[in-house]
Amino acid sequence: MGKRRANGEGHVYQKKSGKWEAMCTIGFNNKGKQRFKYFTGETKQEASARMRKYQAEKERGDYIEPTTMSVEAFLDYWYNNHSANKVKDTTRADDESIIRNHLKPYFGKIRLCNLKGYQIQEAYKEMEEKGKVKDKKGGLSAKTIRNIHTVFSRVLNQACKEGLILRSPLDSITLPRVSKTSIEILSPEEQKALEQKCYDQPWGMAIILTLYSGMRLGEVLGLTWADINFDKNTLSINKQLSRLKNFDTDAKTKTTLGLRGETKTKSSTRVICIATAVMDKLKSYKQEQDAQKQKIKSAYNDLDMVFCTENGYYIDPKTFADFYTRTLKKAGIGHKTFHALRHTFATRALETGIPHKVVSEILGHSSVQITLDTYSHVSPELQSNAMKKIADEFFVV
Repeated sequence: MGKRRANGEGHVYQKKSGKWEAMCTIGFNNKGKQRFKYFTGETKQEASARMRKYQAEKERGDYIEPTTMSVEAFLDYWYNNHSANKVKDTTRADDESIIRNHLKPYFGKIRLCNLKGYQIQEAYKEMEEKGKVKDKKGGLSAKTIRNIHTVFSRVLNQACKEGLILRSPLDSITLPRVSKTSIEILSPEEQKALEQKCYDQPWGMAIILTLYSGMRLGEVLGLTWADINFDKNTLSINKQLSRLKNFDTDAKTKTTLGLRGETKTKSSTRVICIATAVMDKLKSYKQEQDAQKQKIKSAYNDLDMVFCTENGYYIDPKTFADFYTRTLKKAGIGHKTFHALRHTFATRALETGIPHKVVSEILGHSSVQITLDTYSHVSPELQSNAMKKIADEFFVV
């Protein structure tokens, strides 16, 4: 008699087609009937090797049953269950945009269990060179690709947790380096020229307040009078105004403009002190706004906004950006982003000797290292002034 095979050892045989098939038992179904798993190969050795590989992975606990789910299907599942109504509105909007514009077009039709690192690496390279699959009008920046990678990491890590893949194929990816770009700031002369043009402009006070607080655009436009404490000369930054994708399927518009009860990061929620001279200007601005309320009375939509349209409604960030560009032009200043005002404030603050830690807290940075890295251009001058001060104080000729 031939040697009896041990339970689960498997059996290899040739099929009528000429191919070889290996078979091993994998337990019993709920009716007590034995279940089998099959492995096909061109040769007996190939079929047997596939079966032994499976058995070894099962023994180590490394085996995951291949899923027929596509990357696109899992992206939909992940978005609906782990992004929508689970994260901040701004994060949800970013997730939806990245999934729709980049992840689905490049990877959607691939089976989740078949997704390989080299496919992702090649796709990232194509994104860098050609851009979106739809238009391919220009390459994406390294920062954008890293943002895509961050979302994809959250998706595939969840697939690992749910046992759909053994490990994330992103583990082998090399990301493009983000080159540090120089920041824009206004020169002292440009700052003075801009301020002078702001006083006779409808929303000029928003520009002045930014130059002396370093707030982000959404934070400035999101200020309400309830956030202002004229007795203590402080203002609370706890929300922002933004226009985001409208996720309501019955909505008539694709986007919605409104206050978000959240700031960019946890550290961005803060209370900052404002110079008395600036607060005095803000008081005068409020008096003018109150006069406008009285002028149009019931037609005024009182949302308690510090900066608003003539009838009290939110200012669209794009509308304000256009106003800012026109004001720069009137001041004889070339193109500068609104964020340049934030950089200008930080640079002036550091130049006047305010410690990096304090500037970091005013700006709402998550760490002082971000402040140090962003405004490293100020450090050489600070060092020079400090060395001169020490020498003037202590050096004996």
